[in-house]
Amino acid sequence: MKRIALVVGLVLCVMAMAVAWVRWTAPSRRNVVLITIDTQRADRISAYGYTEHQTPNLDRLAKEGVLFENAFCDVTWTTPSMASVMTGRYATVHGLRTSYQRLSPKATTLAETLHEQGRATAAILGSFPLDSMFGLDQGFDLYDDRFSLPLLVMETPLPTPAPTGELGRMRQKLFDRAINDAYRPDNEVSDRVIRWLREERRDPFFLWAHYLGPHEKPQPGTDEAERKRRQLAQYDPDTVIADAQVGRVLDTLDELGLTEETLVIVHADHGQSLTEHSYFGHGRYLYDPVQRIPMIMRLPGVIPAGARVTRMVRNIDIFPTVLAATGIPPTMPLDGIDLLPVVTGEDFGGPEEMYIETYLSTLQLFVELVAGAKKIPLGFRRLGMRTADWKFVISDPYEIMDIDNPRPVTDEMRKQFYYEELFDLRTDPGENHDVIDENRELAARFLERVWEFQQLAGPQQSEERGLTEGQRERLRSLGYMLE
Repeated sequence: MKRIALVVGLVLCVMAMAVAWVRWTAPSRRNVVLITIDTQRADRISAYGYTEHQTPNLDRLAKEGVLFENAFCDVTWTTPSMASVMTGRYATVHGLRTSYQRLSPKATTLAETLHEQGRATAAILGSFPLDSMFGLDQGFDLYDDRFSLPLLVMETPLPTPAPTGELGRMRQKLFDRAINDAYRPDNEVSDRVIRWLREERRDPFFLWAHYLGPHEKPQPGTDEAERKRRQLAQYDPDTVIADAQVGRVLDTLDELGLTEETLVIVHADHGQSLTEHSYFGHGRYLYDPVQRIPMIMRLPGVIPAGARVTRMVRNIDIFPTVLAATGIPPTMPLDGIDLLPVVTGEDFGGPEEMYIETYLSTLQLFVELVAGAKKIPLGFRRLGMRTADWKFVISDPYEIMDIDNPRPVTDEMRKQFYYEELFDLRTDPGENHDVIDENRELAARFLERVWEFQQLAGPQQSEERGLTEGQRERLRSLGYMLE
């Protein structure tokens, strides 16, 4: 009997080893869940050291996987940032830089790549900047972008003069849409995600879940300062809500027995300035409160539990990391790189710099009033480079992009209002002291790199897209008013 028991034990052991070998040497069967929490700052998550509240589900994910302490987005507002994630390319290449554009069909997305390898693909979105009209639906079997709530709430009706011109008529139609359907609550996103996992999925799969999270939401009242105060006060509670909804998805993966064979990535499209640099919001500038993001990954048996990575990583690194984890060799050029080697302690060899930009400040809602008392509205595109130690940014005067016949930016205006900034992040992580005058040679090298990236525009350039009026007003209600 002892001999039989020994034989049975050995057989069971061999079988267990065989199952493990198949699992971890067959990455083509792995699932991928990408979770995006809109506007989520890393430093408001307890796994990153925040103590005013707890985010137990994100903390759990970090304990079971890897937390990247210094992750950054390349564009500081939703639509182009997620285009960078979904293509693994900088905005200079994928070309989706304004909300008048959609991602070109020439671009190769992560969903298309995984779909071609036999994965079911689904996206459940929480707000309008990711509407299918922007082209991010490429490669998805299901792209659920149905929203139920307004982000523009009018306590008293506005006068509605007859719109003039095509742009005026479009804005009127957009206003009508803005008061109806611009986002859905995080719990409804989780409801839909869980239903898909339980009833509709086909293994292996790629699932993208997007939560509006702590993004600004409408507050009652007509006093702008009071509304902003309430939005600021709501940031932390909304972070806790998003964490709970992420937890529901993680629990569902456990219940369905999918955890061991699923790569889970949680990140943000961008952060949020919470009055730093006298600004509340995102997209207008490139400072770290808006550029720094959380990034946490879990893949049992491959990513060591409890790992923390201190070196700089980027949102564009998600695409190639997913390919590596699922055993798919890249067949397209990528600006991002596979992060698994640095997670597992192997040679990394990645770039020490990243290109950053935003064109959101070329729109009417975000222009600056310059020339003193004359108060001339002027748009700016902000372009830059960052390393672990330095950040260089130029603010380049640019014509306002969402009005008919915009005022041209003259050489004189550019000479007067163009400016550059350089921050030493080692001694000034808050980016409060511009040190460009003491480091002109370094700044010149960064400026050269900025213009090198500007020359990288390729065949993936996005297509101009005329938006419907309802779509435009919904974007405006989210604070993105129509680049």
